[in-house]
Amino acid sequence: RAGRPPARAPLKRRGRLLHAGMAVSASGVLTLAAVLLAGPLAWFLRAGAKRWRGGSGTAAAAVASDPRQVAQPEPKGRDEVSGIDYLLGLLGYAIGIGNLWRFPYLVGKWGGGAFVLAYLVCLVFVAIPAYIIEMVMGQYTRKSTVECFRMIHPRWVGLGWGQVVMLLFVIPYYNVLLAYAVIYVWGSLSDPLPWVGDSASYWNNSVLNNYGGSYEGVGLGGIQWNLALALLVVWLILFFSIAFGKEVLAKVTWVTVVGPVVMLLVLLVRAVMLDGAADGIEFYIGKFDGAMLGDLDMWAAACGQILFSLSPGMGTAITLSSYTRPKEDVVKTCLIVSVCNSAFSLVGGIAIFSIVGNIAHNINEAGGATTVAEQARAGPGLAFIAIARGMTTFGGGTNTMAVLFFMVLLTLGLDSTFAWLETFVGYIEDAAGKTTVPRWQVVLSVCSYFFLAGLPYCTRMGNELLDAMDHYVAGYFLLLGVALEAVLFCCTFTWQRLAIAVRRATHGGASTPQGRQVRPELFWRFCLGFSMPVMCLFLFFYILSSDISKAYEGYPDWVQAIGWSALLLLLIITPAGAVANWKGESSLVPIEEEAAALKSTLASQCPAAAAPEA
Repeated sequence: RAGRPPARAPLKRRGRLLHAGMAVSASGVLTLAAVLLAGPLAWFLRAGAKRWRGGSGTAAAAVASDPRQVAQPEPKGRDEVSGIDYLLGLLGYAIGIGNLWRFPYLVGKWGGGAFVLAYLVCLVFVAIPAYIIEMVMGQYTRKSTVECFRMIHPRWVGLGWGQVVMLLFVIPYYNVLLAYAVIYVWGSLSDPLPWVGDSASYWNNSVLNNYGGSYEGVGLGGIQWNLALALLVVWLILFFSIAFGKEVLAKVTWVTVVGPVVMLLVLLVRAVMLDGAADGIEFYIGKFDGAMLGDLDMWAAACGQILFSLSPGMGTAITLSSYTRPKEDVVKTCLIVSVCNSAFSLVGGIAIFSIVGNIAHNINEAGGATTVAEQARAGPGLAFIAIARGMTTFGGGTNTMAVLFFMVLLTLGLDSTFAWLETFVGYIEDAAGKTTVPRWQVVLSVCSYFFLAGLPYCTRMGNELLDAMDHYVAGYFLLLGVALEAVLFCCTFTWQRLAIAVRRATHGGASTPQGRQVRPELFWRFCLGFSMPVMCLFLFFYILSSDISKAYEGYPDWVQAIGWSALLLLLIITPAGAVANWKGESSLVPIEEEAAALKSTLASQCPAAAAPEA
């Protein structure tokens, strides 16, 4: 989350750090070019390897000889993506800017290893179970979120529309974070870096031009046109990636998923060689403040971090899974994505804390007095102040490392927005049905709206408004949405239907001839029926009581009012949809028919194995 910015340094004029005596950095430009070419190169190598192995002729023969494809023809009328593109799309969606920016900051704030432990507990008992049920429901119904919930039972349409409205709030401010990254990528092409000497002043004055933490009698302030222009660049990238179909997006995803992994590895190898890196790593993986495990605020932060990262409760996993092939093993995909997402955060933390350790080392060497813990608590400005300052310590590789780091942030954020936009466009396409309006016009309208909706976050108070909206909208409604999805699953979709759906989707595979059985069943039932809804509801009401007793971050009343109003709208939409559709009927196939169909399918494939029930 963006958080409250540090007080700005008053000694620098706004914009001064952007111009004085700068030249274009050849190493920065070459690094940027290499980053942009890495994804297309990987895609062309993969395409060449497929052609070399026999290409589409072999694939067509395989499909023709596969009895599953004959028995269960793919449904028409809905685009489908391949297994690898589905996996890459989910990886890009899950691994976002917060993995490399917010996660390390929270580790520093909440006691090192204690926060990591709480994060992993929330991953296992809340996030992964929520992710699995969304992916299964999306694949099973072949519908985007609202229509998926309507099919399960119309009373849940309100929850679906609540998630739609949440995206209307989240997408505009999230992409302002990417606009910050665009400004820093641009600055990384200059020699010397424009924030050399005072990275805090560059962030607060040249990028944000904020009020320095003084909110007395201030409003939003004027739009900062450097931010607005950077935001426009972000939305142009998004438009051209989304507008012309999933094949184009699949190619772009190779850049935005492969690129960050390669860049992070380069950054990691170089960062651990810095002076003081060992002190930063020791703080990250060696410090364990057990007392923090009793702090409910820490648990709320840990649960919020993994939920916003994997993002169950936003409806995106449902929509993306509705486009995957009916025979895809979504449970395996879920586990791969969940592990990779958290691994990226944990490994990225080593790179970040190596740089933080180097920052502390350099300050102490210069006669100052600081610790890794103090630098790690730099707040949400960790990436744009502390790490930006750390980029200047790489010597001749300064511009190269700066380009790599801020391009990682940008590409990670683009992936998440790709998924959200696809979700939103999916809502429109499902609602409109067959239409003659070209897809690019729909995407253009959506992107234009979100660009305009993001401009208030480009004002002098935009960063504070961004943080407040993130807290009141995503912070609250993700917890509530995940809890309600657990109720939806247990009461309407049911475990038995999930087990049947997974087996039908995976039977006949080399490793799952009789279909995958989701085990251990007792563990998953415990998570879905108890830990997932109870933890989320408890944290929801705990945060609510804290915010009622004390205004969030001390922001002005009008900022608090905007946040509370957005949350109130979401809290009205969800139950209103339930009341309006309470007497509706589910359009799911009766569970008895599903069980009989699975038994018949297994019997025709292998009579001896048909006895076990789903």
